[in-house]
Amino acid sequence: MSKNKLEVLENQINDLIKLSQQLKEVNEHLSKKNNQLSKENNQLSENLDIAKDGISKIIKKYKN
Repeated sequence: MSKNKLEVLENQINDLIKLSQQLKEVNEHLSKKNNQLSKENNQLSENLDIAKDGISKIIKKYKN
């Protein structure tokens, strides 16, 4: 392989390494965000269930 081709290949490899690192960082960020959103969703689901129970109790009270 000529020296020029080797340098081009080396540059491409370095670019791929940089891109791989960037993708890893983005993936880690998205994973953390996903975990955060999952926790928020669970909390909202709990709040909704509590509200549904409360509303059901109020409706039953007024029916009686």
